[in-house]
Amino acid sequence: MTAVYLSLHDKENLGRRDKGDLNQHAEGDLSRREGEDAGVPARRDRFVAAIAQVALQLGPPRVRCPGPDPSAGWRVAAGVLEIVDRPEALDLWLRPAPRRVPHRRVPPVDGDVDWPAMERGLAAAIASLPAGAVVRLEARGRTNPETDLHPKPHEKTNPGANLRPEPHGKTNAEANLHPKPHEKTNPETDLHPKPHEKTNAGTDGVGTLVELSQTEDSLTVHAGDETETICWPAAGEAYRKIAGRLVVLLREKIASPADLAYRSDLPVPYLPLRRA
Repeated sequence: MTAVYLSLHDKENLGRRDKGDLNQHAEGDLSRREGEDAGVPARRDRFVAAIAQVALQLGPPRVRCPGPDPSAGWRVAAGVLEIVDRPEALDLWLRPAPRRVPHRRVPPVDGDVDWPAMERGLAAAIASLPAGAVVRLEARGRTNPETDLHPKPHEKTNPGANLRPEPHGKTNAEANLHPKPHEKTNPETDLHPKPHEKTNAGTDGVGTLVELSQTEDSLTVHAGDETETICWPAAGEAYRKIAGRLVVLLREKIASPADLAYRSDLPVPYLPLRRA
């Protein structure tokens, strides 16, 4: 005997889809993926509840495996007792050793994604990161024009910053951007910061807006100047709240999810973005 397996199906909730979901799944790959994304946080609620029940008898799980189909386990005399969260069931396994989890293949993203779909997919992705994953959400190209400090060639800068001399050879004293060593320029017109200074997030090129880091025990989220860490495993509501806050931040920086891409050494399922 190599393992004892019990599938804990919940016919009323696990894997159930109503008519609206079925119609949505018939609309194409993107719609199908959105339907799957929406169910991931609910799966994590049931997963955490099942862990809590076993923990009443065996204590906190010592074997932790975050990922798309996460598991938590306890070492017992016969091996490892594990709860595995699958899309349509919770599985209870008794194995000689912890399972080895292959990385899931992530299909490319097709079609446009709006902000509601981005929030659903982001919540599902955050709840499904494998241990060791570091994911960076990057803005590519030009970001929000309200924060862009690099005007286009056809745009005019502050009239007070005109360096062209007047016909009689005198420049505007207020517009001289090359001060003496003891003079300071106006910080609002100084577009060339020193090496130690940070520019506004709204610039050309690539910029990391969010970084997600998953370990066996915790998820850490870096966004702007804020850092948040939650213990793993966490209930679905925790992932929904994180995704909601991140979308608010992202919408301040970029015009649409199409301006985002992500970088990661490990596959990231459910995330509706193209890989950089």
